[in-house]
Amino acid sequence: MSAVVAILRGMISMRATGAALLAALATATLLAAPAAAATAGYTGVVSDPDGVPVPNACFAVHTSPTDVVAEHCTDADGRYTLPSPGGTATYKVRMHAAGLRTEWWYHAPDHLNADSVYFPPDELIERNFTLGRGSAGISGTITDENGVATDATVTVYGVDFYYEAIAYTWDLGAGRYALRDLPPGRYRISVSDNVRGFQWVPGKESQEEGTVFTLADGDALVVDESFLPMGSVEARVTDAVTGLPVPRPCLSVLSTGGNDADACGVDGVVRVPRVRPGFWKLSVTGGASYFSLDETPDYYEITRGQLTRVAFQLRPGAAVTTSVLDAATGEPAEDICVRTVRPRGGGQSARMGSTCAGDDGRLAIGPFSTAETFQLYAYQAVHPWVPPTKRYGSQWVTADGGSGDQREALTVTLKPGQTITIPTIRMDPPGSLTGTVRNPAGAAVPGICTYPFAFHPGQGSAFGANCTNAQGRYTITDLGPYRWPVEFTPLANTGYAWQWSGDVADRFSATLTPVTAGGTATMDATLAAGGVLAGRVTEGTGPVDAGYVWTYHARTGDIASPSYAYVSRDGTFSLPGHRTQDVYVEYADTERSCWYGAPGRNPIPVAVRAGATTTVTADMTRTCARAPLVASQTRAADSLR
Repeated sequence: MSAVVAILRGMISMRATGAALLAALATATLLAAPAAAATAGYTGVVSDPDGVPVPNACFAVHTSPTDVVAEHCTDADGRYTLPSPGGTATYKVRMHAAGLRTEWWYHAPDHLNADSVYFPPDELIERNFTLGRGSAGISGTITDENGVATDATVTVYGVDFYYEAIAYTWDLGAGRYALRDLPPGRYRISVSDNVRGFQWVPGKESQEEGTVFTLADGDALVVDESFLPMGSVEARVTDAVTGLPVPRPCLSVLSTGGNDADACGVDGVVRVPRVRPGFWKLSVTGGASYFSLDETPDYYEITRGQLTRVAFQLRPGAAVTTSVLDAATGEPAEDICVRTVRPRGGGQSARMGSTCAGDDGRLAIGPFSTAETFQLYAYQAVHPWVPPTKRYGSQWVTADGGSGDQREALTVTLKPGQTITIPTIRMDPPGSLTGTVRNPAGAAVPGICTYPFAFHPGQGSAFGANCTNAQGRYTITDLGPYRWPVEFTPLANTGYAWQWSGDVADRFSATLTPVTAGGTATMDATLAAGGVLAGRVTEGTGPVDAGYVWTYHARTGDIASPSYAYVSRDGTFSLPGHRTQDVYVEYADTERSCWYGAPGRNPIPVAVRAGATTTVTADMTRTCARAPLVASQTRAADSLR
């Protein structure tokens, strides 16, 4: 410490400046810290290129390019000790010494390229370093193919030694980049971005074609570069049946490692500009009226500055088109989506898929491979992060307006390979429907979810939306100003039956409640104890030990109970939650689907009673024809038509 005191006294007696005094104090502190004091971190020797240890070579520990949390220097023998700082911060380390090149751990020119340093918590790791001599720099400006400064990544590569470092133009702005403290040597340079891909200076496609730049000590080389023009793709898309142009084709370039390029066109022609060079697959679509080509089997070569022409045919499908407008103003209605629902047994879920109209109000649904028959349920998709400027109520789409009763909805029958147009959908302002759900004793029942349409439990619930609160109160919002039924759907373990407004079992008998725009109507309900359909599924004399059982109201085709019942290993099943009604019973597994009581499409109704157990035994040998199972719960409606 006597040497340190002498230094301080000398500095003070010479009336040193405050900055010099602080520097001396920092040096004194570093020299005063013995290397052996650290028990965790890094230690070793710093040498010059000749292998001679370097005294007073310093290690600065950074948490950012400018923020230094600690600095430790080598002793007279070139030995350093870098204690672990502790904590969870990420550190990078800068090494510098007089007469030698500044480097970042490990052999990097700056903070951006430096490795993040892991500091061991409980060991002292030996690691030696060699600091090189000489320093050079490269800087310049990157422009796009039109000469405008642009964002890019600039990378330099050592030719005779392994070295790689990057710079981003957005760090300096105006397309400028700079790399300093590079080792003298020979380099190639590339520029790239996520849209244009890689090219090598000056304007070459391959690394081998790139210019080799030689940097000597002290050089400050300026290298500017402009991106080469990109390629483009033009597709002619025609109808595979008629040969006519597809009216609104779209083309996507399925590039990897960057942004996909895509565009749409008209009259069978679509051109995608600004495509990166390379070999890419393509995707072609023609809207709802055509089956898309999701990915071409072949790769197409895209060349810079050239137009690649391709041709495709799309197979037409069945589709329906219309417009969705505000009923009062005739302007396109905002965020309107439509579900397709089967006329009979058309259960839906609040989370099932749908097709939404564009900002211009145009709506196209398809393509379908077969002649489909369905009705349309229209609603406004409300996004919490972007509330609509105007609200609309849900509706069943009719030929001349809307309705809350599915039986009044327009029935749409598609024709294979053709697109039909239906009347305009006109959306009205919304109202609400509320009420209280009680048990037979008059007590409020919480947790009962309600729907203004036939609900299908196999497609997912709304997770609490429209369900009764602790006081048994529910509210269904955003209903169009029409007469609406309500379905009450207790879970299977509650012991209550599914039912409709008016305390009835089926939708056709439900009480319809008028809803007015901006108003709130009321519909209460009293639940009944659920009836159980139980039984056994056999195949000849043995039990069927897999699959499940559904029940459907015999008149409406709607799901009749909270869910399906699994068939146990002994062939038995138990399905609760029925109000008094006649039901059709379906058995389904991965290979077949069939109805209780008769083969083919002639099921026999089963009378179930609220609060009672009805037992059936079904022999699948006689009633079940094997066929691949697609979706039994939706196919049930087809079988009942």
